[in-house]
Parts: sequence; C-alpha cells; structure tokens
Amino acid sequence: MGVPRPARLVVTVLVAVVVLAGGALAALRVARPGALPGVTVAGVDVGGLEEAELERRMTALARARRAARVTLVRRATEGAGEASTAMPAGELGARLDVDATVDAILAPGRDANPIAALADHVRAFAGPTRVAPVVRVDDAVLRARLARASQRLVAAPREGDVEIRGATVTRVDPAPGAEVVLDELRPDVRAALLAGGDRTVEVPTRPVEPDTTTADVDAAVRAARVATSAPIRLTRGDAALVLSPRDVGRTLDVTVERAGDARLVLSVSPGRLEDVVGERAAALETEPQDARLVLAGGRVRVVPARPGFRFSAETAAAQVRELAGRRDDRSATLRGETVAAELTTSEARALDVDERVSSFTTYHACCEPRVHNIHRIADIVDGAVVLPGETFSLNGYVGPRTRANGFVGAPAIRDGEYVDEIGGGISQFATTLFNAIFFGGYDFLEYKAHSYYIDRYPMGREATVSTPAPDLAFRNDSDAGILIDTSYTDTSITVTFYGSTERDVRAIMGEPYNFEPPPTQVQHDPSLRRGETVVVQEGTRGFDVVVKRVISGPGGESTVEEFFTRYLPQPRIVARNRSGRG
Repeated sequence: MGVPRPARLVVTVLVAVVVLAGGALAALRVARPGALPGVTVAGVDVGGLEEAELERRMTALARARRAARVTLVRRATEGAGEASTAMPAGELGARLDVDATVDAILAPGRDANPIAALADHVRAFAGPTRVAPVVRVDDAVLRARLARASQRLVAAPREGDVEIRGATVTRVDPAPGAEVVLDELRPDVRAALLAGGDRTVEVPTRPVEPDTTTADVDAAVRAARVATSAPIRLTRGDAALVLSPRDVGRTLDVTVERAGDARLVLSVSPGRLEDVVGERAAALETEPQDARLVLAGGRVRVVPARPGFRFSAETAAAQVRELAGRRDDRSATLRGETVAAELTTSEARALDVDERVSSFTTYHACCEPRVHNIHRIADIVDGAVVLPGETFSLNGYVGPRTRANGFVGAPAIRDGEYVDEIGGGISQFATTLFNAIFFGGYDFLEYKAHSYYIDRYPMGREATVSTPAPDLAFRNDSDAGILIDTSYTDTSITVTFYGSTERDVRAIMGEPYNFEPPPTQVQHDPSLRRGETVVVQEGTRGFDVVVKRVISGPGGESTVEEFFTRYLPQPRIVARNRSGRG
C-alpha cells in the first residue's frame, strides 16, 4: 500500500523547506564567517568579529574582570564604626574563560539543526543577542580569601569601662560586637564575581557579646568614686606626700580581668603615680650613711650606719590602691626601697681598728698663708677610712686644690722653682702623712721627694704633691682597716693611723753622700750701683741619701726596704748691675 497523497505532499514541502533553509544558511555562513551581528558580551559589542579578534577582545575583558574590585562592608555596630575591605576579583578565585566565552559567542547561527541555526540569523536582524561570559570561580580560593578578609571586618565587643579624668568619673557601658557569617557571605560574593565589575557586598554578621556587664560597670564606678572622694596622705619621718582627689584620679587605671568570671578591676598605675608625684618624692628620700670610725677618749668607736630610703612607684602604687578603697583613715607611712650603706655597722666593726699604729708630727711657722692650706687639707683627710687591700691616693681623695675647695695662694716648689700657687704649702701635710705611712709599715705605691732638701723635714723621708702629679699613694696591706686622724696647732700638723698590726717599724738614717756644690746664678738689677752685688738666695749643696725601713714581724722575721733620695743643689743667686751704669 503506498503513502497517501496528502502525506506525500507534506513531506515534499518539508524537504523543500529544509533544502531552501540549508541553502540560505550556507549563504549566510559564507557572508557571516564570525559572530552574528548584534552579539554583545558584558556590554561589549562583538557582532561580526572573527575568532582571532574575539579572542583578543575576550582576553582584554578577562584582565578587566580580574582587576574589578569586590568591596565587603560591615555596617556599624553600637560599639564600633563601619568597616570595609576590598579585593580584586582575581584574588577571590574568579576568572573569565576566554576559550569557552569565544565558543559561546560563535555558537548562535551554528546549531546542527539548520532551521534553528537559520532562526538565529533571522533574529540577528531583529535586535542584539546577549551572550553571557563564561566565568569560573575556584571555590577553595574563594573560601580561603573570605576567611582571611573576614578577620579584618570583625567588630570586637566594647567592654565596660570607667573613664576617670581627675576626680570626674564617667561610665562606659558594654556593647556587643559582630563577626562575619561566612556561609552566608560566600554565595553573595560568588554572585558578585559572576556579575562582574566593581561590586559592593554587605556582609552578614552575628553579634559577639562582651565579657563584662553593666553590673560590672556599676561596681567599678562605685570604686572609682570612693577612690577620688578624698585626699590620700603618705608620710615618711617629718615629710608628707599628699595626693588630692584629682591626683588620685590621674593614677587610676581600669582593666578587664578574665580569670574566671570577667570583671572590671580598678588599679593604680606606678608610671602614672610617678608622673603625678614628680619631684615631690625627693623630700621623702634619704641618703644612706656609712658606719663611721671616730675617736672618743683616745679610743676608736663605731658610729652605726643608717640605711637610706628611695621612693618606689611600684610599692607606693600598692599603698595608694589600698588607701583609695577606704572612705576614712586614708593615711599611712610610706613604704619604699631601703638602700643599704656601703660600709655597714658589722663591716666597720670587723675592720678591727682598735689601736694606734703610727703617728707623726711636723712643725712650721705660725700664721702664714700656707698654714691655712695645711689645715684645710688636714680637715678633708681627717676621718678617712682605708679598707684592707684598698689604695689611698692623696690627690684622688682631696681633689683639686682650688679656691672653691677652700685653698688659698701660697709659696710652693714646682719643677724645682719657687712659685706662688693655690694650695701652696700642702707638701708639709704630705710629708707628715708620708711618715705615718712609713712607720705604719704600709706599702708605698707612689711618692716623690722635694727637689731641694728642706731642713724642717726628715732627710729622705718626705714627699711633695701637686696636681695632677706627683701624688702620694699607698696600699693598706694589713688585715685590718685604717682610720686616718689629723690634728693641728698654729705651728704643727699631726697625722695618726689607727688600725691593728703586729708589725714593728724603725728607720735607719744613712749619711748623706755624693755632695754637689751649688751653682751661682747672676741676675741683672739696674737699680744697683755699679759694682754693687747683692745675695738674693744662699745656695745649698745637693746630695744623695738612703733611708732604710726595717719591718719586724711577731715571729722575729724582718724585712728591710731602702728609700733612695737625690736632692739637687739649690743655686746661689746674686744680683748686680751688668750695664756698668750707676
């Protein structure tokens, strides 16, 4: 049985349409080898562009889409202002797939069904064809970047606080903060990335409650008001440190303590207290006083040491906080840092200074300027204590001989010449001290005899000093301490050493030798008559001398030391009129 005639007619028509559509489609494809006219991608007209140009255009669009910024905004909370952070889409894991997007642009008009493909060409005449760009989002990258960004958007809860300005107390109530809900944020950001361009996304949040409560603030306000309600008085001896309510307020600090249940803690800041007290602390401080060795009735006794006191901001802050919690009786004795003396009472007693070891006296004329200097240096050295093994330097102990230090001008010998200088004459004291050292048997470290022999001093047992040199120095090589006692009259100076020693010391004076006659120096004096000669200074011979020091111990053993001195001849000076006129 054959196909009915009407059916054959329909088939024939359809075949004809397909053939015609195919021919038309073939013609259109020849005429339109690239994208159909009117095709746009993300607002970019790409109609009629061939594949190579499409790839170039989409590559540029991909770069722009990667650079587009997504801004995350966390709205303000009660305790914190608004916060935001922005990131390029590329950092969030978004990229435009260039190849897939080009394929999507070229797809219209290329359907396997010629009729559907021809319909695309026909629609191209009617209006634009919008093609969505193919965007890939790496969910792992997106998740990681958002987790990191969300930390910058967290609003910490505002803890309760008390603001104290002087004596004015102001409460600050706690308020919740906010944290980002990532599971709700990711879909919104993903949609923004797919949409492309710069986008702003408001982040979803959930509240974060503070650790403190309004009840905590109530308690801290009460404590702060009590603390600043009245002055605080700290005393030390006759001195007092008074902190006004405003002063107390300036030292206070309020912090959150989270050990167990959180609470607000009122404390006193040592640093702030130190700033408030300032120089007033000096009136409360005392310097330590060393134990002293003094002579009383010819015997050495120990005057006990006294510790000093230093203001300690840390210790005082604890006291202020304790007193600040009281409504009454806001006074106390100031506690602080005890400063020990360098020489304690027990150390002074252990020095075993219990006998006179040596003493020496030299004599001088009364009432000359040099006597004032001798007395002044004696006063400075009087009471000096030299510990076992310690070195004593006369220059180091006395310091510069200046008018400010109590010395006056007087004759002295410098570089072998007589000159007038401040502190002149103190070599008399140095010589006296030298002999006390000598007969105490102590170890000389530095000394220098005078250039010329001076007959008021023991030959070969004398010393001169000047600044900065020469110096007179010795070492206490005994097991006991030394107390240096000085005394004087109008015509004498005495230096006595007190200590403890079993040594016996004696001096053996040698005979002078190697004499050298004095040279003669002639000075021109035009005031003299012709031929007249006047002796200005009688000369003295120079010579050498050796003094021996014999130190005997308790077991009979002895040591002998030699002290060699060379005295220069002192020139004979005469004056005459050399011009021959008179």
